[in-house]
Amino acid sequence: MPFIEESLNRRLDVGEVRLRLVPTPSIQLSQLKVFDNAPFADQMFFSAEQVRLRLKFLPLLRGQFDVTELLLDKPTFNLVKQPDGTFNYPDITNKKNSTVTRRDFRKKSDIGKPEAAPVPVLLPKNISVKAGQINFLTRGQNYLKLGGIDLTLRDFAGDAPFPFRASFSYPGLNTVILEGRLNYHQEKSVLELKDNHLKIYGLTLPVEGQIASAFTSPRLNLSLRGTNVEAKATFQILSAFGFAPRETEVSGPMDVLMNVIGPSNGLFTQVHGTFKNVQVSGKRALKGNLSGEVSIRLPSSSGAASRRLQGEGKLTVRDGELTNVDLVKKIERATGTIGLTKTEQRQATSFKVMEADFILRGGYAEFTRLYLLNPQLEVTGSGTMSLDQPTLDLAISTALSPQAPARAGHGRASTFFKDKQGRIVVPLRINGPVENPSVNLNAEKLIETGLPQNAEKGFSSFFNRLFRR
Repeated sequence: MPFIEESLNRRLDVGEVRLRLVPTPSIQLSQLKVFDNAPFADQMFFSAEQVRLRLKFLPLLRGQFDVTELLLDKPTFNLVKQPDGTFNYPDITNKKNSTVTRRDFRKKSDIGKPEAAPVPVLLPKNISVKAGQINFLTRGQNYLKLGGIDLTLRDFAGDAPFPFRASFSYPGLNTVILEGRLNYHQEKSVLELKDNHLKIYGLTLPVEGQIASAFTSPRLNLSLRGTNVEAKATFQILSAFGFAPRETEVSGPMDVLMNVIGPSNGLFTQVHGTFKNVQVSGKRALKGNLSGEVSIRLPSSSGAASRRLQGEGKLTVRDGELTNVDLVKKIERATGTIGLTKTEQRQATSFKVMEADFILRGGYAEFTRLYLLNPQLEVTGSGTMSLDQPTLDLAISTALSPQAPARAGHGRASTFFKDKQGRIVVPLRINGPVENPSVNLNAEKLIETGLPQNAEKGFSSFFNRLFRR
């Protein structure tokens, strides 16, 4: 135990140690605890209810520990991100000769020395983990927990691919399974994923790439790709990572490409999605058939995910309708005032096409272009929506169909809103929570169009009729 403590530079505590020779030689440790390094030596780095090391019999008779299998029962790792961005384990793995293959160990054991040779930390040929947990902590922030970890790794070798299977639970997701083969290139310290598949929410997606410096300071370059996958499952996955709204229901085919790149203490995640006439039903916004592309990026750094989110997109929704009831009613009142029939008012709540070009940055979605078209309205505009607690700040212009001016008559108020083509165009400002925004006439836009000062009384009267509750 003192030697292991010195090798790990950490204090150990164990409840019970047992050595068994039959049916298979093994060492069993119960209630093992490994404490963190200074200055947090009073905090736990690793614990396990049971640790079992299965050994070869003949080497044991010669006083050598040749481990054939490592079994961990209910282990817990606490990985802490330090202020400089590093984690609390490289001091173990960066020690000279801290990880060597079995062949290296035999070579060292063949070199006769008067004193006992240090026992290196070996990578057993077989590893099993049952009901494990990893806690990712950053000082002063809430921690992220990966639970229910089961791992099987068989026939580990440094010169040929070997099979493995890992499963775990992530907050907001069902069980995630990753399985395939790994190839460890010892001379480069690179772990390569070969023929791997990620299984989640009924999807099976190929994963490829590699992890450099896998046992010291891991650096990832992994990609996941799916073609014509079910959008519903994809949205459930993306929403768990904060990439998509949880309350939006979707169904249909889409392509998705996800890359995870960078060191373990500074990962950069990028997702590109292509929607192929996907049916969308959002309780807080709209429903219809969605097409287009979105690219989103999430750097690994401090702060809320919504403020770190970056990206852009061009989306088109066809044959849909707005599902924000308050907003629709106000538009109906506006159109009803200028003479639309009841049938035409109902048409005003739906649309043939709606297009949005946007940029994600700094906690906002900036809509550089908004466009909506239906038989009664043509809407153009731009603005922003906050991502944390979705709040709108939009400026739009609503142009009524050519038939509307004819039915509006020659009322004084309606002439305030006619453009050069004779269409009635109502400039609006939409502000407030997505669930219930306020819709008002855009006074700044009216001033730009030259609203006469002496029309103020008539304008106020028209405004009250247009938006009275």
